[in-house]
Amino acid sequence: MNRERFFSRAAAHWDERRRPDIGPRLGRVIEEAGLRRGWHVLDVGTGTGVLVPMILKKVGGRGRVVGLDVSRAMLSHARAKGFPQNVTFIQRDIQDTRLPSESFDRVICNAALPHFRDKQAAMNEMARLLRPGGLVVVSHPIGRKAVHELHREMGESVAHHAVPTPRQLERLFQKARLATVKMIDEPGFYLAAARKPAE
Repeated sequence: MNRERFFSRAAAHWDERRRPDIGPRLGRVIEEAGLRRGWHVLDVGTGTGVLVPMILKKVGGRGRVVGLDVSRAMLSHARAKGFPQNVTFIQRDIQDTRLPSESFDRVICNAALPHFRDKQAAMNEMARLLRPGGLVVVSHPIGRKAVHELHREMGESVAHHAVPTPRQLERLFQKARLATVKMIDEPGFYLAAARKPAE
C-alpha cells in the first residue's frame, strides 16, 4: 500500500488516535520553533491540521500558514475545521512542492520525516523554501522509541519507517546546507532545528 492510500484510509479516525498528553508536547514543539507575529510557516505533513491552531496563535492574522500533505483525505479533514483565510492546504509531495523559493520564516516537519521516501531530497526542498536566517524544525513529540513502536502497531505500510538518529539527521541538515542549532533526543520528546545561513 502506498503512503497516500495508507494515510487516506487512516484519516477518518486520525484525530481520535491522539494521545491524551499530546497537547502539551505539541505546545513544546511550537515554543521550540520560536514563531513570531506575521511570519509565514510551512507545516510539512500537516495531516488533519493538528498543529495549525497552535501556529496561528503565534503568527496571528497577518501571518500565513501553509499545510502540505500527500493525502487528499487528510487535507479534507483539515479543511473541514474551518480555519481562517490565511491558512492554505496543498496536496503535494514535499519533494515537489512547486512553491517559490525562500517563502517561509519557519518550516516545521512534525511526525512526518520517517514517511518520506527520499529524506535528503525532502530536506533539500525544505531548505530551498526557507528564508535566509530561518529554521527547519523536525519533531516527534512522543520520542523516537514510541514512534517506532507505534509504526509497528500500525502495520506493514509504515512498520519500517524509522525516525533518523540525531547523527543521521545532522547529516541530512549538513547536505542541505543547514546548520544544526538544537538537538533534543529525550525518551519522550525528539526535536531538531537547523538554520539556513543569512545572506
